[in-house]
Amino acid sequence: MTASAWLVDSTLREGLQAPGVRLSLDRKLRLVDALAEAGIEEVELGPAVPAGNAGHSELSRLVQGIRARHPALRVGMWCRALPDDVAAACDLGPDVVSFAMPVSDLHLRHRLGRSPQWAMEQVGVLADQARARGAETLSVGLEDATRAERHILDGVVRAARQAGVDRIRVSDTVGVATPGVLADLVLRCARRFPRAVGVHAHNDFGMATANAVAALDAGAAWADVSLLGLGERAGIARTQEVAAFRAVRAGRAGYDCRRLREACRLLASWLGRPIAPDAPVLGEDLFVCESGLHVDGLVKDPRTYQPYPPELVGARQQLQLGPGSGRNAVAAVLGTPQTRRS
Repeated sequence: MTASAWLVDSTLREGLQAPGVRLSLDRKLRLVDALAEAGIEEVELGPAVPAGNAGHSELSRLVQGIRARHPALRVGMWCRALPDDVAAACDLGPDVVSFAMPVSDLHLRHRLGRSPQWAMEQVGVLADQARARGAETLSVGLEDATRAERHILDGVVRAARQAGVDRIRVSDTVGVATPGVLADLVLRCARRFPRAVGVHAHNDFGMATANAVAALDAGAAWADVSLLGLGERAGIARTQEVAAFRAVRAGRAGYDCRRLREACRLLASWLGRPIAPDAPVLGEDLFVCESGLHVDGLVKDPRTYQPYPPELVGARQQLQLGPGSGRNAVAAVLGTPQTRRS
């Protein structure tokens, strides 16, 4: 995992696709404030739709609001692989225009009634259109890449390279990949596409964060994430988890995990989604300990049973007594000198 890799927070695109998730423009901008203050490098908005359709004017106001408040924050705009949608995405003036191109036979033939050759040709057509409309950075999302027939995937990746696309995104659309599979797929695509390769990992089997981290370890340039993991079905890799792991284990000191924790709690309150007490990074009980063995170790050296200091996420250590507490734990909790067994 390189320190130069970045995170793309897709709460305001993927997250808004979750059932029942509705946010006002003001709340969207407050989330962007938190993400920017936490050191997240890029946010993804969307889906872009042509002017006159519901949502286009709000997306325009959102982009303008982000530009005014956080001029250094990169803004990406996601859309379908349709000419009108790509045109609308470009016209909104983002830093990154990204369209999703299906690469599995299941999606191409059974959902769209299209051939693999069509997909390869369409990448070039849409890339030319986006460039003509002033797209600064162009990204192609490889939808359902983890279930794609390899010759189709390779063909679309090759077409993206020939079209001068800047980025490709390997999408585990229904969350069926393992960390090793996704890492291998990133390496496969990187051998055929010498520019930036990113990942979009869904959480249907609870592996999205692990998959995102494994992909970054394998050399992915970025990973998509969202606050609370919001997204379709079980969502995608969680911003707070991937950022915290990078801050602790990968030397990426620029992420403010306290701010991300605050943002997650704020979002959860807006949506009426309680945070589990043992939720990674966010839970209230993460640093509450009553096991005698663990309390004894924590008192001697907190690193024995903590992956990171509680202060990293704005929490605090709490020691308490329970059925499994030994004499050393009792002494520690009560603040009395420890007594040796005779």
